Amino acid sequence: MDRVRLSVTNLGCPAWPLQRFFEEALRLGYEGVELRCLDGGLLTPAVDARVRGEVARLSAATGLPVVAVGANSRFSMADAQERAAQELDLCGMIDLAAELGAPVVRAYGGPLPEDEPEGVVCARIAESVARVAEHAAARGVDIALETHDGLSSARVAREVLARLAHPRVHALWDVLHPTRVGETPEQVWDWIGARVRHVHLKDARRGPDGRWRAVVAGDGEVPMRRCLEVLWACGYRGWITLEWEKYWEPEIAPPEVALPRQLAVVRHWLDEVCAGR
Repeated sequence: MDRVRLSVTNLGCPAWPLQRFFEEALRLGYEGVELRCLDGGLLTPAVDARVRGEVARLSAATGLPVVAVGANSRFSMADAQERAAQELDLCGMIDLAAELGAPVVRAYGGPLPEDEPEGVVCARIAESVARVAEHAAARGVDIALETHDGLSSARVAREVLARLAHPRVHALWDVLHPTRVGETPEQVWDWIGARVRHVHLKDARRGPDGRWRAVVAGDGEVPMRRCLEVLWACGYRGWITLEWEKYWEPEIAPPEVALPRQLAVVRHWLDEVCAGR
């Protein structure tokens, strides 16, 4: 891929049937889709053959590839049996991604327990992901650890990735969470840029209570345009998924309003960035 392309996740429209999601994504001008929800809930490996076939049919009919699948897997807990169950779940999502033709499965590291040294937890996360990596390699799918929860800091994500030299293990830069913990786009790229395989782009603003709440791209505090500048200048030419997390924040604007506005804003920025303006 010699340019950045924009995809959309159905996390922003969890109530939409798959057919409407694909058709609306095509109509609005997105170039790919990322799957996170199904029938109003989160996607799991238990998706039946009928739904898998429907995704394949809709992808072919609209020409929109499934660019990533979002897993719920987390690996920071101390209990080995819990981690084993999470590893099995991620393997199942890798199988699903392979069947749908999705090249990437997003995984979480998990929260960092306050009563354990950071390095111990990072090593534990890395051990679990390493055990799954060979399965990912066999299925031709990449694992992308997201800058989220305990890995919100790209510095911490770097500590996990440094323990994972496997060619199928990468980073997913979710631009909100490093911003929340005070990191700049330049710092994020310095720490994990060489491993970034996928990007989640979204905006948010802090409320009086300190909580960050989703807002349409350009209306918040996340330096989204600067993130695009860094990505482009540093040679990133992969997919960027625009997120609108209505599944988690049902009170925010409906997808009919947010999805076209986000695409228009980000595409305008991206056109300017690519043209050097």
